[in-house]
Amino acid sequence: MPLSGTFDTMQLTDVIQWIHTTNQSGTLTVSVDLEDTHLVFTEGEVAAVGTDDPLRLDLGQTLLARGIITEEQLVDALRRTDDDHSVVDKLVQSGALNADDTGRYQVAHIFDFALDLFLHDEGSFLFSPKSSSQQLLFPTDIPAENFLAHPISTQQLLLDAMRQLDEWQRIQAVFPNPYVIVHGLEGDSDNPVWRELRGAGGLLSVGELTLRVGRSRFFVYKLLYEAYRAGLVAMDEQSSMPADTAHDEPVEMLLRNARILVAENQHEEARQVLATVLNVEPNNREARTLLNDLRAAHLVDLYQQVPPHRVPVLALDADALAALDLTPREKYLASRLDGAWDVASLVVATPLSELDTLRTLRKFLHAGIARLK
Repeated sequence: MPLSGTFDTMQLTDVIQWIHTTNQSGTLTVSVDLEDTHLVFTEGEVAAVGTDDPLRLDLGQTLLARGIITEEQLVDALRRTDDDHSVVDKLVQSGALNADDTGRYQVAHIFDFALDLFLHDEGSFLFSPKSSSQQLLFPTDIPAENFLAHPISTQQLLLDAMRQLDEWQRIQAVFPNPYVIVHGLEGDSDNPVWRELRGAGGLLSVGELTLRVGRSRFFVYKLLYEAYRAGLVAMDEQSSMPADTAHDEPVEMLLRNARILVAENQHEEARQVLATVLNVEPNNREARTLLNDLRAAHLVDLYQQVPPHRVPVLALDADALAALDLTPREKYLASRLDGAWDVASLVVATPLSELDTLRTLRKFLHAGIARLK
C-alpha cells in the first residue's frame, strides 16, 4: 500500500527508516521545490537514483567541482559527446579521468545527492511498493548508470543524515538562509570555500557562494561555518526568505485552474498551482501527471526560444550588471556567459537544473542582459 505525506507529517528520516527496517522494495519519490527525486529500494537498500531532471545527477559537474578535471577538459568532453557516449566516457577516452575511479566517484556523488534531500524543511513524499499500481506514476527509464552495482547501505545513509542534520542545526543558527551576505576577511587558510569567497573580491550571498563552489549545499555551508568560527568570514546583512502565499482554495478548484493554465501554456503559473496541490495531497495522481506533462512542454518551449547550439553572451558591462537586483542563481549564470559555452553545455555543466538554466537564460534575453551569438 502506498505511503504518502509531507515533511510536516512525517520526517524523511522516519520514512526511509521504515523502508529499511521493513525491507521494502519500491520507489520513494521526494518532491522538493517542484522537482522530484526517485530513490529505488530493493529489500530496504538504495539500488538506484533518478530525477525528473537527469542532468542533476551528471557526474561531470561534480568532477569539476572536486578539482578532478578542469573546466577546459569538461568543455572538450561536452563538445565531443554523442548519443552513444556520455561525458564521462569522453573524459575517460581523453585521459582526463581514470576509468577505474569512475564507479567510486559515482557512488560518492549519488550518496551526497541523496543526503542533500534531508536538509529541506518543506517537501512531500510518496512511497510506492513494487507491487503497487501507483508504480506507474514514476519513470521507468532511469539510466543504467544510475543503478549501482552494489546498493548503498540505507543504514549508513541514515547515520550520515542524522550527523549531518545535527551539524546543520548549528550552521543554520548562523546562516539561516541563502540570502545572508558574507565576505572573506584577511587571513591564511586552505579552506576552499573561504578561498573562493576571497577570490570573488566582494560581497556574496551564501546562495551565490554555493553555486560558485559547485559542491553540495552541506559541504559549502559547513566549510563556511568553519571559516566563520575561525574569524575568516564576516556577515554584512541578512534578509528573510520570501513568505509563501497561503492558498485556501479546494484541491479540485486548484486542479481546474491548473488544467486551464497548462492548456494556455502559462507554465510558471501552472507550476505554482500544482505545487500547492502537491503540498496538500502529495499522492494526487492528476497533479503529478500534469506536472510531468507541464515540464516536458515547458522545456520544448524554452529550447525553441533558447536553441541549444547558440552561444549566449552578456550584453551589459560589469558595472551595469552589478547594479541589477539579481538572485544568486542569476548572478552565477551571468558569470558563465563568457562566450565559451553554448546553451547545451551550460545546461550540463552548471549546478542549476535544466529548467532553471533555460528559464534564467530566457529572462536574460528578454531583459537585454544577454544576447545570442
